[in-house]
Order: sequence, then structure tokens, then C-alpha cells
Amino acid sequence: MQNRLLILLIALLGSFSLLHAQSEKDSTQETELEIVDVIGQKKARPSDFSGASSFSVSDTSIEMQRHKSIADFLAQHTPYPVRQNGNGMMTTLSLRGTSASHTQVIWNEINISPLTMGQTDYSILPIYFFDKIDVYPGGESAIFGGGTIGGAVTLSSDADKPTPAKFTLETGIGSFGKKSAGFKSHIGNKKVRNKTALFINQCDNDFTFTYRGEEMRQKNASYFNYGILNETDAHINRWNTLGGDVWFTKYDRDIQPMMQNNDDPSKYEDISDQSAKVVLRHEFDKKAWHLRNKMAWINDREKYQGDLIATHDFSVLSNLRHKIYGTRFHTPPLIEIGGDIHYIHPEVYAYKEGTEEWRGSIFLLSQIRPTKRLTLRGNVRKEFVTDMTIPLSFSFGAETPTVIGKHVRWTLGGNLARNTKTPTLNDRYWGEMGNKDLEAETAFNLEFKSEAKATFQRYNIVIATTLYRNDVDNWIMWMPRGIIWKPINVDKVLARGVEWGVSQEFPIAKTSHTLKCLFNHSFTEIQKGFANMRPFIGHQMPLLPRNTFAGTWTARFKHADISLSGHYTGERTSSDIFDILEGYFLLDLAAEYNIVIHSKRERKHTHTLTPSAQINNLLDKDYQNIPFRGMPGRNVSFNIKWDF
Repeated sequence: MQNRLLILLIALLGSFSLLHAQSEKDSTQETELEIVDVIGQKKARPSDFSGASSFSVSDTSIEMQRHKSIADFLAQHTPYPVRQNGNGMMTTLSLRGTSASHTQVIWNEINISPLTMGQTDYSILPIYFFDKIDVYPGGESAIFGGGTIGGAVTLSSDADKPTPAKFTLETGIGSFGKKSAGFKSHIGNKKVRNKTALFINQCDNDFTFTYRGEEMRQKNASYFNYGILNETDAHINRWNTLGGDVWFTKYDRDIQPMMQNNDDPSKYEDISDQSAKVVLRHEFDKKAWHLRNKMAWINDREKYQGDLIATHDFSVLSNLRHKIYGTRFHTPPLIEIGGDIHYIHPEVYAYKEGTEEWRGSIFLLSQIRPTKRLTLRGNVRKEFVTDMTIPLSFSFGAETPTVIGKHVRWTLGGNLARNTKTPTLNDRYWGEMGNKDLEAETAFNLEFKSEAKATFQRYNIVIATTLYRNDVDNWIMWMPRGIIWKPINVDKVLARGVEWGVSQEFPIAKTSHTLKCLFNHSFTEIQKGFANMRPFIGHQMPLLPRNTFAGTWTARFKHADISLSGHYTGERTSSDIFDILEGYFLLDLAAEYNIVIHSKRERKHTHTLTPSAQINNLLDKDYQNIPFRGMPGRNVSFNIKWDF
């Protein structure tokens, strides 16, 4: 297996050399510029080839709600269910009716989802580090790699964004003994740029909840976390850039017990998560060629009740992008080839000694615009895993503006993709419960989308609708087998639904307003399965709501901002089809004011003081996200930020 991966990698790098050796053709061909929203400097990423209906969140929205966890943030800005095992506890995201392990998290083109469980805990990802968050639902394993049957969440920052020296200090307090502090710096010049971010959070998490008509105070739910991210870019010359990233976070917490065990110390547990990531980067960008190389080491360590679950992931990634000039197409075709190779060494108390795994992939991405009214995309990826055969992943998409007017634009599009997911390390190697005979999950995703945009003076509106269908074969679930649980392949699962969203921007007098409403209806049923799942055949999967809604209204007047956000999670079943969890609606309010102070020595140097306040669960809703896990009622927090 290792030899095969090495040969493929050498062949891939060889093809890079052959392509680069070709003569570059300069062209003055006129191209049409698409209207896009760019925050800072746009970098080349594989997601440029995605045809999915994505949800993008800019740095402005992130700054407005930087005090929230990334889980709460995603709940407010996407129409998808966020599953929380308690306040500040393990939190997962499910896209389009799939499971949490079907959504992968990509940081600067590197998949950082845990290799052991396969599902990301969003509560330990600090939103404070990032300037942009994008959610790509629908699944395009050909672009983002295996595991993206449901979709991908990409995280990025603006370390390479040209900026003068800028520093930020921030501190805050809140309900339940919550305290936080953070520091950011952007320094550099035309040659070298550096961004550093540090944060620390602590919370007693002793909120009250109601259980069987009795008000109780939550016990054993405190948490403490801190982290640092440093990103550096050095421009060696006009075409070459070297960079390095270091990310370290640590999260210690007591595990919030179930409501009925709140006063039973024998049921109390704790967990500690630690993650270290080191990335070395090289980029070559000259005319029609763009080469990106990365070497990465990711070490995730988790201690649960003293037992160690850890992995070392050593990887090399390489991507070469080329814009083909000299064609008769409306714009030059764009292609990207690349590949990666991973050596994974786990340190897990339940695995056999000497367990290791190799993974790798090669891919080809392409996009062409043969005419002004047609965009075509075609992507393909082949993955390789130790002692497994992974089917080919591919995606094909097209979109066309059917109406182009002075103030109105209506675009129709579609996407067809085959996606795959490799069984997690726990699925394959967990003691006697692992199952090395598991097959890779495969899924066919079909979606049709419509997007209408209208602009009238200072009023903008976007209305988007997406119909989707996702047929998943060999869905992996852990089910009881006698006195133990084992992972097995469920024969067939079908997820289908509709997404709808509207976004408006408009002025009222001297104020500007943004209103966004997002709705998702998904039905995920087991069509064919084993005996334990027969009650669910033809019914919705457990803990997956059919209906979710998110809405945000933001208003700005001079230096003041106010935001009202709501999120609805519909009713869903637990592991018993007849046990129904009620749906609930949460409303949050946030406000901030920027006080600009000019320097006495030099007017161009300014300081900004930004006090802010937040009220979460404004309606004081009593609810459960997961059965028998208490959640807080109305709570508040206050922050102050100093930019200088």
C-alpha cells in the first residue's frame, strides 16, 4: 500500500514538472468580471470549483458575534441543526439530514476533523481565530476529500491581508461565572506579515434548569480553555511566498451529567482535549500558474477519565492551478491537479499496539465558461487507504443565468456528485468492537438550485431555493451486538429536502439594515436495514429534526450596531421512535458601539474602544437540545474591545 501511494505521489509531482515546463502563453483576451463579495485578498482554494449553494460569513459578522462559540454562530447563520450535549459541551453539526461524521472541517485546505471519532466537536474550535467561515452543504468529496457526504465547513484567516500594525485587546464577563480575554496582533510590511491571536475562557456553568417540575442548579459542568494561533507569510520575491502556521488549543471540562444524575457524584466525569497543528507552506504564483505546497503535522490528544485517545497525522499536500489562455471560450478554462499523502500513527488505549494507517488521494478539478450564459464544472478524486478499496468520487455541475437585466439576475443550476467516507479509526480498530470488514460509505447527491438577485438603488435582495436528494449506501452506525456495541453498515439511507433563503439590504433614514432568513426541511429515512433499525424504516432518523430555521436582523447607525438572531429546531425523536423531543425557538440580542479616539500626535493613528452587550435566550425558553441535558435560560455577557 505504501509503495503504491509513493508511486502515485511521484507520478503526480512529475506531472507538475511537465506542466510547468510548457511554454506560458500571454494573452490580452478580455474577460468578464463576475460580481463577487471579496473580504481582503482572495486566495486560490479548491472550494473555487464548488457548485454547491454555500453559506458565507464575513469578518464583519464574526466580529459582531465573536463572543459566541462557533457552534452557536453556525446555528444562527445556517439553517442546520446543531447538537449540543449540554452548555459548552461536545457540539456537532449535521448538514442536509446526514450525520455529524458526514461533515468535515477544513482549515486552510487541511482537514482537521478528528481521525478517531470522525465527527468534529465545534465547542473546542475558537471562533476568535478566524475571519471567514464558509459552509458548503451537499457533499463534494471530489473537492474537499472523503467524509464530506453532508458537506464541509471551511475556516480561514487574513494573515496575508495588507494592513498596518494593528493590535486588539479584549475582555469580558457573563452569567454563570463566565470570564474571557483575548489578544490579536497584525504586523508586517510588504515582505513579511504576521498575525497572532491568543484567547482564554473560563466558566463555572452553574445555570439553573427544570427537571420534573423542580428547579435545579447544574453541577459538574465547568470548563476552562485557552489557545494561540500564529500565522506568518514571507514574500521571497514577486512569485514565491513562504509561510508557517502554529495552532495550539487546550480545553479542560467537567462533563455535564444527565438531569437525573445531577446530584450523584458517582456519575461525574471529566475530559481534556488538546490539539497542536504545525503547517509549513510554499506558494508560487506567476501569470497563469499557481502552485501550493504544504507539509503538516496534527496531534490531537484527548484524555477521558485518564484514558488516552491520541493521533499523529503527518501529511504532504500539493496543488497546481493553471488558467488556460488562448481558447475560444468566454473566459479561460481553469484546472487544478493535486494530491496528498498521510501517515497516521494513533496512540489509543483500546487499539492494538503497532496500529497505523496510510491514506492518500489524487484529484483533478476543472471549470469552464464556454459562453457568457453557461458555467460548467467537473471534478474527480481517487482515494487510497490501508487495506481498503475506496470508490471514485466525482462531481459535475452547471449553472446558467436565465434572466439578466439591469436590476435583476436569475440563475439556475444543478450539481451531481458521488461522495465517499472512509470508516474512522475507531470504527476499524477499537479493541474487540472494531470492524475491519466495514465498507466505505458511498452517496449520490443530486441538487437543483435557483437564485434571484435584484438591486434597486440602495435596496438589494437575494432569494435562493435548493432541492436536494442524497442516497447513502453502507451508512455506518454503532449498534448493540449482545453485551457489546459494534459498528456495522446500514444497507441504505435516503436524505432529501429543500432549502430556502432570503437576504435583504436596505436603508431607513440614516440607518442601514440587513435581514437574512434561512429555512431547511430534510427527511432522512432508513429504507433498508437490520433488525434493530426496523422500527425506524420509513421514518425520520433519531435526533434529526425535519425543520430548522435561522434568521438574523442587523442594523447600523453611525458607530452603533445591533443584531437580533433567532434559531428554530423542530421536534425530533430520541433512540425510541415514540419518544418525541419538543421543538424550540431561541432568540439572542447583541449590541455594540465603536468609540473612535484620534491620536494627538498623528491624526491617521486612531484607537477604537468597543463596548458590547449580549442577551442570549432572550425569551427564557426552557428546552432540551439532547434528551435529559439541561440548557441555560436567559443569560447575559458584557465585553469591551480596544483596537489600537
